[in-house]
Amino acid sequence: MRTFLTALLFIAIIGSDAQGRSSEVEIGLLTQAKPTKIIITPLRGDYSVVSNDSVIYSLKNHDLLHISLKDQKLELRTLNGLLGTFLNVRLIPQGEDGAFKLKSVIPYGHAKSYDDILNINNGSKCLQVINEVNIDKYVAGVVKSEVGTNEGLELYKVHAIICRTYALSNFRKHEEEDYQLCDKVHCQAFAGSCDQADPVTGLSYAASNDILKAAVQTAGLVLVDTTLELITASFHSNCGGQTCNSEDVWMLSKIYLRSVKDPYCVQRKNARWERKVSQAKWLGYFERVHGYKVSDEQSRERALNFTQTSRAPYFQNNQKIMLKDVRADWRFRSTFFSTSVSGDQVVVQGRGFGHGVGLCQEGAMEMVLRGIGYKDILNFYYTGVALIDIASLRFLLR
Repeated sequence: MRTFLTALLFIAIIGSDAQGRSSEVEIGLLTQAKPTKIIITPLRGDYSVVSNDSVIYSLKNHDLLHISLKDQKLELRTLNGLLGTFLNVRLIPQGEDGAFKLKSVIPYGHAKSYDDILNINNGSKCLQVINEVNIDKYVAGVVKSEVGTNEGLELYKVHAIICRTYALSNFRKHEEEDYQLCDKVHCQAFAGSCDQADPVTGLSYAASNDILKAAVQTAGLVLVDTTLELITASFHSNCGGQTCNSEDVWMLSKIYLRSVKDPYCVQRKNARWERKVSQAKWLGYFERVHGYKVSDEQSRERALNFTQTSRAPYFQNNQKIMLKDVRADWRFRSTFFSTSVSGDQVVVQGRGFGHGVGLCQEGAMEMVLRGIGYKDILNFYYTGVALIDIASLRFLLR
């Protein structure tokens, strides 16, 4: 049973140890900025600057390396002057571990810190900057970017597994650009090293140790469905008390993304919201966009007084009006809302924040506070999945 996604998983673990826990990923950095000039400074350890398998410079701790794109080549300068021009360069830690600061100069950008190896190539009109980083360090960096730094070890374990599962199932997303994932949100937000102080403020993150610990303690663990495929481990802020079936939002049914009642998030920050709109705009929208007959008194009443006690995919059971479309058109925080009339206004009272599919972050936070472990949290939100080590999956598919 070696399906396409599973084949990607095997590609992803090339170079790993016997437990599948030392693989590296190649992350495209500054992909939105498209820089033509950058500055690199080692933060931990010294770096060898290599081109064509030859060391051209030893970049000491806190030294500066300027790289500019000129005439389709990389021009390298240090504080000591011009090093020369090259087609590509590779920065490799001289010891077992290394970290560096990277800053885009043209266009201007803020400095960020990264771990391990950096590759810089001629990207035709810009520099192509690729971070070759240990997957657990990458996972920790994503968790810090996506989740924040004040949530606790068990929640970090949850998101470390979600992040790793996504990364390995999308391992060839940027294959044409010669790297695997990028640093933008559609590939998971990656703002760099988890354990380095912010290069701009100098401030350290209090939860960095817990985030790194979560990544290491869950190393190799991914979520698979009953066919041993890596799952789409979607998540959102708050489901309002009930998650959605995947097909109600994305028109794609996944057996593990089933609606579940969630008592844990209902008292959290994003559990409730409210909007008020004029009756005229509300009714006009349904008539103009959806052809809803608001001239009919009964239909008009139904449009003004809509109630959801549990999540529904359609507005008043009208399969031509999907609530996901209503939410998008009105920019509501969720599809889980009810309406009532107050004077000449429609009061929209909503529950939750986000698409509602998969793991509810605020529900998971509450579960952690109640002493529930990461495995039970994942199995609560993802139906019928298995948490499995990459090495075990490799063994099962031989």
